[in-house]
Amino acid sequence: MKALSREIAGLVTVWLLACPLVCSGNCSKQAIFFNVVGNDFIVRRNVRADDFNVKVDGRPTQVVSLSLDYSPRRIVLMVDTSDSMHASERRSGWGIALRTATFAFDSVPSSSSIALLTFGDGVHSQTDGFRDRSEVANKVLSLTKQEPEGPTAVLDSINQALSLFQRPQIGDSIFLVTDGVDNRSKISLNILREELISRGVRVFLFLVPVEGYLTLDEERARSLVESLTGYTGGYLIRIPWNEIGTDRQKTATAVTQIASQVQSLYRMELELPSVANLKGSVKMTLRPQKQGDEFLTYPRKLAPCAAMP
Repeated sequence: MKALSREIAGLVTVWLLACPLVCSGNCSKQAIFFNVVGNDFIVRRNVRADDFNVKVDGRPTQVVSLSLDYSPRRIVLMVDTSDSMHASERRSGWGIALRTATFAFDSVPSSSSIALLTFGDGVHSQTDGFRDRSEVANKVLSLTKQEPEGPTAVLDSINQALSLFQRPQIGDSIFLVTDGVDNRSKISLNILREELISRGVRVFLFLVPVEGYLTLDEERARSLVESLTGYTGGYLIRIPWNEIGTDRQKTATAVTQIASQVQSLYRMELELPSVANLKGSVKMTLRPQKQGDEFLTYPRKLAPCAAMP
């Protein structure tokens, strides 16, 4: 399983939700939701509040409480159906993208509700809002009947998908299945990143491998899409199909591990060092005595709070 890549090795997810989720009229406290995963990809459930160093705007921040949250999640599964999802330039039909979409769907926790979207130059809803997981399985399989075509507007499509998350809930996430090559979006990366942070939505990128070489512009566009994962507290998943694609047991183990990390979350409440002129930059580390095979990833900025003076 080591070939699941360095990105999966860091399947420790931390993100900070908008103040309305955790406080009412008072931004002196903020919640962080995170999990800790080791090199064996197993979620660590034995950490304590004093195992972490947290800084906001470079100033040490007191950890007030730590608890586990297992509440049901909402997942928007977005599948790229643009022309680059073809099996190859010389063949019609789907390539590895559809298998990747199935892998992403299988990685959704069983208690979650799912909204399925396809996108290329625009966004197309395949479900009526969020549905029970069992109701969406056939919708994913039916994508085989659709021929990939058209350009790709990845960032614009993510921005449109955010409207499905009306009132924020703990664990809101986007599972994005794409090769990351965006050649049509108009929204800026900075605007989209701030919108994702303000809504407390993480991006999990299930990266579809590209056949052949990418141009410099395509590489740059792909890098922008990949950067959303770390900024929002999600992560990048490069699936080694040559290693696990024909091994059902390894595939099942991988999807179970990802689902566990989405479902099992620590809730840490922080006492902010100050609310005056707060920029909200965040740094979180494990204390030296706890550093080992555990990893942390987390968003780089606190969500804005309307109650902040």
